[in-house]
Amino acid sequence: MFFVFEGIDGSGKTTQADRLEDMLVRRFGSRNVVRTREPGGWDGGDAARKFILDGGLSSLWGEFFFFMLDRCEHVERVIRPALSAGKIVLSDRYTPSTLAYQVFSNPAIDENAALYASRLADVIGLPVPDVIFFLDIDAGAASSRLASRGETDSFDGRGHGYFERVKAGYEKIMASSGDKWVKIDASRDPELVFGDIADEASRLMALRD
Repeated sequence: MFFVFEGIDGSGKTTQADRLEDMLVRRFGSRNVVRTREPGGWDGGDAARKFILDGGLSSLWGEFFFFMLDRCEHVERVIRPALSAGKIVLSDRYTPSTLAYQVFSNPAIDENAALYASRLADVIGLPVPDVIFFLDIDAGAASSRLASRGETDSFDGRGHGYFERVKAGYEKIMASSGDKWVKIDASRDPELVFGDIADEASRLMALRD
């Protein structure tokens, strides 16, 4: 079973992934649950994560292919072996993040280029998540959360309009592959947010059993 958490920065992905991990570990044991993240969720990937989050690239297409390179290593070293072993994988970000942040956020990228980027994961043969939890929150509210925590990276300096475009990009992606997505109002109390996630995860695990 492959769970993915998506959303703009400050939406609460990491918090909710932590909670689901705890729930699944209690039920299935720590050896059967693999928690990971992108970028840099593989051995040696921390350097790649720091490089890109510190603003090491200036081209959105450069970012796109850097993230895809990171993802290919992540999949082959972590995700695919875990899934093949029958383990449950939870990833904080995956392919939709790259499409939303590096492709659909850029008004200069035309429809054909966006279509190419969207199909690349299928061409490469990356594993498809069983469910993608999209934590939906207003860009302004998400920025306020980040500011209150002091958690910022090079992407946060791109401004409110950038994150509005990223969020709109997620909506486009969901419209084309909605059967895999569960959209959750992340502006609410974290306990309520997790209640929705836990219910859906339990439903899917029951179907799997």
